[in-house]
Amino acid sequence: MNNGTDIAAEVLAGLAEAGEATGNGPMVCTLRRVTGGSSDPWGEIEGDKAYHEVTAVQTQKQNRDDTGTLVGVTKTMLMIDATGVAPLKSDHIATNLRKADVTGDTRFHEIADVETVAPAGVALMHKVWLAD
Repeated sequence: MNNGTDIAAEVLAGLAEAGEATGNGPMVCTLRRVTGGSSDPWGEIEGDKAYHEVTAVQTQKQNRDDTGTLVGVTKTMLMIDATGVAPLKSDHIATNLRKADVTGDTRFHEIADVETVAPAGVALMHKVWLAD
């Protein structure tokens, strides 16, 4: 391993440990990626679906206006490890659910934005903002 992958593995361990603070073990989420076909946001997803497990920590951010007043909008962000698949804005994610537990009724959240934390070009974690 090189320094970058060593650090990414340490970040993964930190995210897993932070998730264990709840007493439920690390928070594992399932990322759904459509390959081929198309993804119609108002209809059924067409194409092959690939599922990937990622380790995450969920946080909430309350938005403020220019004067600093809370505007009543809360955004959800997931900090995801960078040792596996990198999330894309076209993906969807089910929080706190393992791949083996995905069913036809599983609620997947749309990903609004992805920011990769990559000092010196080495991905350490991904900040994934969920759509409302």
